[in-house]
Amino acid sequence: MKLVIGSRGSKLALAQTYYIKNLLEKIDEDLEVEIKVVKTRGDVDQRASISQLGLGVFTKELDIKMLEHEIDIAVHSLKDVPTVWNEDLTIAATPQRESYYDVIVYNRNVDIEGSVVVGTSSVRRRAFLSLKYPKMKVVPLRGNIDTRLKKLMEGKYQGIVVAEAGLRRLKIDLDSLNLNYRKLDIPPAPAQGVIGVAARKGDREIIKLLKKINDSRTYLESTAERWALRTYGGGCQAPFGALARYYNESRELHLICSVVDLEKRRILSEEGKISCDIEDIKGAKRLAKYVSNRLKECIES
Repeated sequence: MKLVIGSRGSKLALAQTYYIKNLLEKIDEDLEVEIKVVKTRGDVDQRASISQLGLGVFTKELDIKMLEHEIDIAVHSLKDVPTVWNEDLTIAATPQRESYYDVIVYNRNVDIEGSVVVGTSSVRRRAFLSLKYPKMKVVPLRGNIDTRLKKLMEGKYQGIVVAEAGLRRLKIDLDSLNLNYRKLDIPPAPAQGVIGVAARKGDREIIKLLKKINDSRTYLESTAERWALRTYGGGCQAPFGALARYYNESRELHLICSVVDLEKRRILSEEGKISCDIEDIKGAKRLAKYVSNRLKECIES
């Protein structure tokens, strides 16, 4: 069986794609895998902000290639995939999640507790940072992790905010770069740290293969987080964070969602839990709708 995997061309995207390739080759030694790099609008346009470019900025071109049968599957950072998506495509697998934390990376001579200039392109990060860390001056910063680290070391920023998962997947040694980092107390983007492997819904043989690399806990948790965002609205660019955790011993799924009320300058949070099996995707969606609707009621009151 031959499988063509579509990927963005960044180091992180390719690291994630080769990770998926290796997982698949371990379960099927006869599998012939080809990786095809596809440029997305988000890769080409480095000037506009992510919010200006709109939904699917890092996924749309890969989706089109799948629908046109130029690639068989696509590897995404699941947080970049719109929650309202093409009805002919599906997330067929989510391997075990990496860290969901946001971290600030900064030069060792910087007093991170003081007034520092911090770069990020995320609406969510900017909104939560402005309230959780009021001394930080948050300014726009686009580019892949290497580009952002370079600008940091050139002194253009005193700190940058990135996903810890990206640092780990690229095996970046911050000590060798004379940089420090610290986890931030802000809620993650829905499905942050999760790799989503997309396929066409009609490709049953491919989906059956992908299910063998799926992690059920990751799939359940990321589904709850993404459905919470879908219910709340605003897409990937809403100042909205969500974290779901499934506990095997108690067989409970917990979900907490937070949003920044930009008008009143406050953070609102709601949480809930249900008893469910680890495969109970419908239960995860029900919980997500319940928590997110409560959050909407709070912000509207």
